[in-house]
Amino acid sequence: TDLSAGRYTLFVRGQDASGSWGPVSAVFLSVLDSNSPVIEGYVREAGSEVALAATVRADVFETQAATSTGYYSMTVLSGTYDLAASLAGYGPSTVSDVVVSDGETIQQDFSLYPICELFADDVESGNLGWTAQTPWGITTPIAHSPTHAWTDSPGGQYSNNRDTSLTSPVWDLSDYTGVELSFWHRYDLETGYDYGYVEYATDGETWQQLASYTGYGQTTWRQESFDLAALDGQTNARVRFRLETDSYVTADGWYLDDIVLRGAGVACLPPCAPATITGLTGTTIGMVDETYRYTATVT
Repeated sequence: TDLSAGRYTLFVRGQDASGSWGPVSAVFLSVLDSNSPVIEGYVREAGSEVALAATVRADVFETQAATSTGYYSMTVLSGTYDLAASLAGYGPSTVSDVVVSDGETIQQDFSLYPICELFADDVESGNLGWTAQTPWGITTPIAHSPTHAWTDSPGGQYSNNRDTSLTSPVWDLSDYTGVELSFWHRYDLETGYDYGYVEYATDGETWQQLASYTGYGQTTWRQESFDLAALDGQTNARVRFRLETDSYVTADGWYLDDIVLRGAGVACLPPCAPATITGLTGTTIGMVDETYRYTATVT
């Protein structure tokens, strides 16, 4: 109570029975008062305007919107914040550089788009636009659901000195946020020498590593899920699965199935029901470009 409003740093360290001091730990402490600024508003689902009990964050400050109304109120320190609202099943929404000063109440609403599937491949309908370098192909003896899967070496073991990829089509994700990638896989790779890499590109050709796998006998199907926010808003997004082997020892290889890309955007909203417009009055224009037209006023 003796501290004025502001941010402080508390330092703590411990001393044992022999008198020896341990390392120093530190934590921020924010002291607020009745004059501290407030950020408030509503979080709703885009399109439907349904209230969402989302989490709203501003730096170290955090609160949850009310389930029934979507309303939130958060007291913060004077300063500039990047605000973010998030909720499972929805893409995040952010607002940058919100400036608040003592004595102010700032209104900031959020609209969250639901997450939906943007691309899904269960490998049961053939190649859905993948670029499959030889010998990548579709196989049937081993699959997750139900009878087809991708593999780097159909019909046998992979070869030595391989660097081959299964590359997705180009995706335009300019209208999407909260992009996620998931897939099911199993693998049998020489431990520490042969690897399966998951990679992504924001420009369609410059690759960044997302994950790597190696090891013998990983033959139980396992699902992997990754946050791919790096692809949010990108117009030339791609992912690929790349096998790299050394010059000695081979094995059965890598199997992939049920590959799904998800994201949140306007296309994820359910279609609106047709509406009937009443109170229409108009003046006939006549035929224009083989279309009967008129001007009208809607009340």
